[in-house]
Amino acid sequence: MRKQTKLVAVLSTAALLALGASMSSFAATGWQEENGTWVYYDKNGDKETEKWEKSGDNWFYLNDDGEMATDVVVEYNDNYYYVDENGSMVTNKWVSIENEDYDGNNEDEPANHWYYFGSNGKAFKGSASASTAVFKSVNGKKYIFDDEGKMLYGWINAEGTRETGDDKWQNAVYYCGDENDGAQSLGWKSLDIVDNNYEDDDNAGISSSNVFDDENQTRWFYFNTNGKKYVSKDAKTINGKKYSFDKYGRMNAEWIIYDATPTLATNATADITATYGSADYTSNWRYYGSPEDGARVTKGWFKVVPDYYLHTSKYNDDEDSWYYSDRNGKLVADKIETVNGKKYAFDEFGRMKSGLLFIKFEGTSKTKIASILADDNDANPFDTEDNFKKNAPILEADGYFAYYFGGGEDGAMKTNKQNISIDGDSFTFLLNKSGGYKGAGKTGVDNKKYYQSGMMLAASKDDKYSVVKEYTETGDAGSKTVYTLLTTDDFLDDANVHANEDTTKSDKYTTYKNITFTGDAKFYLVNTSGSVQKNKTKAKDGNDRCYKVANDGTIEAIYEEN
Repeated sequence: MRKQTKLVAVLSTAALLALGASMSSFAATGWQEENGTWVYYDKNGDKETEKWEKSGDNWFYLNDDGEMATDVVVEYNDNYYYVDENGSMVTNKWVSIENEDYDGNNEDEPANHWYYFGSNGKAFKGSASASTAVFKSVNGKKYIFDDEGKMLYGWINAEGTRETGDDKWQNAVYYCGDENDGAQSLGWKSLDIVDNNYEDDDNAGISSSNVFDDENQTRWFYFNTNGKKYVSKDAKTINGKKYSFDKYGRMNAEWIIYDATPTLATNATADITATYGSADYTSNWRYYGSPEDGARVTKGWFKVVPDYYLHTSKYNDDEDSWYYSDRNGKLVADKIETVNGKKYAFDEFGRMKSGLLFIKFEGTSKTKIASILADDNDANPFDTEDNFKKNAPILEADGYFAYYFGGGEDGAMKTNKQNISIDGDSFTFLLNKSGGYKGAGKTGVDNKKYYQSGMMLAASKDDKYSVVKEYTETGDAGSKTVYTLLTTDDFLDDANVHANEDTTKSDKYTTYKNITFTGDAKFYLVNTSGSVQKNKTKAKDGNDRCYKVANDGTIEAIYEEN
């Protein structure tokens, strides 16, 4: 629409002269010029009033005084027309008429009203009794008018009337530009709104409060091909991307919850109750990008701070994590997921985990996680070498498997031999290269070396030799054969060697024979490379003890210097 004070058809001087000549040719009837204006006499010699008369190709209106009207909206037979400065009826044109009620103080009142007059000169108008909005097409765009022919603009409700006030964007269905535009909006539209209830917007299906934390907001809306704003949180595909909208039509951004309603407990800690922190709850979350973009993340990674209702403590700490959404945009949680050929672990809050972990699976599943422990867990920590050797067998008996998911930002599951840092020291691990538990730490013997939960059991350089204890550990998953590494001092205590002391002398060593081991444990000697020692008579450790080892690798005797 052209924006100007008046849009009229101005006749040329020649045309006016021709019109005057035509009108002056009448005598007692027809057009006559009187007192600087034109009038029209019928065949009875009476001056016509409130009637249209034609001259040439143009129609003119005689007002209630019988004078030709100019530059005015004419109401005639419940229709509205406009005659220009020359009195000629305007057709197929927009016209802007000054608003007599405008005083500059009411932002809902325009300075001018726009009208559109069709091919028959009638203004497009709506019906006062209409129950639905009816739009008129003008030059390929749609507009809506009131019952007096005034173009409406801004937010329009379903009944076809304007919505005003701060809540207008909530109650309206259509948006039709400003007072000088008025075309029905289609597609994306960024609009300034006032949300007086922004602090109460922590509800399912709308953007979290940390996204829009002010009552004055600039928000994206999407208007369908019928002009109606889209108002569903269910994903809508637009240009190949998915978007979500709240019940008022605002495009959602960042975290959105689906099919679950988060609630706060009434206790003082305000922890979230019900399904909070479970895979079923977490998987109902979607992430819809920034307030400027809003496209849903699908089959993709994103690193952000969680929503308050997704992980309260991490939200309060402003701590970000890596997350992954599947092909439906659902957050992956409590699962080992394959992404671009690599495997990643996600906890119950949907966070990608990295580093050395112990994972327990649900039932016979090899991917669905029942529990996941990091090295700082309280019950059985494995944050130091000693803690790992002590607690790994216990965790394995409880049904956990050790995995290594890279360091820091990596997170991809590792297999085969890996050097893994524990408390600043590097240790050799062997992780399954294939099979149902691919990536799980090896427990048992491989290539004449012992492993527990992936860690190779080898002596330190100072000790030269250490003892591998093979025994049965009983836990939640039943009884399992496990292994732990003992220093020779620990071995003497664990095997209760001194209780079976034989003081027989052999050169400069006291011989301890006939060692009686408690329980069903077996003890094997390993060197600094982890290799099991066999058929040795005097394997001397770093404390000047010598070990006698049988052909099967079990320890038979210890020789300690006098």
